Amino acid sequence: MNGFGREVIQGQPLRVGDREIVPEAEVWSFRAKRMGLNDNSAYAASGSGAWWSWSRPTALIERAPDGERRIPIIDVNLQLELALIIAALVLPLVLTIFTRWANRAD
Repeated sequence: MNGFGREVIQGQPLRVGDREIVPEAEVWSFRAKRMGLNDNSAYAASGSGAWWSWSRPTALIERAPDGERRIPIIDVNLQLELALIIAALVLPLVLTIFTRWANRAD
């Protein structure tokens, strides 16, 4: 498979008494594969490609005799990183606009 992909996978269940706890994660990936034959020989193959993967925990699934419950995992570090990236992109733009406006006023 070439291109971007997203899948939700579940880990091995952990049994605690009559309960079962299953971890769940979201995996994002990018794959690019190329394969070809060399001009010199019909038997010489060459290939290249790239692969990137990122995963994060999303939930714990608790299965008990009285039913199933999904406990979401909130990734505070990811939220903080996204806020810092947005600030790193927006703050220089705002400061540039403000300094140009201040210099025009003179």
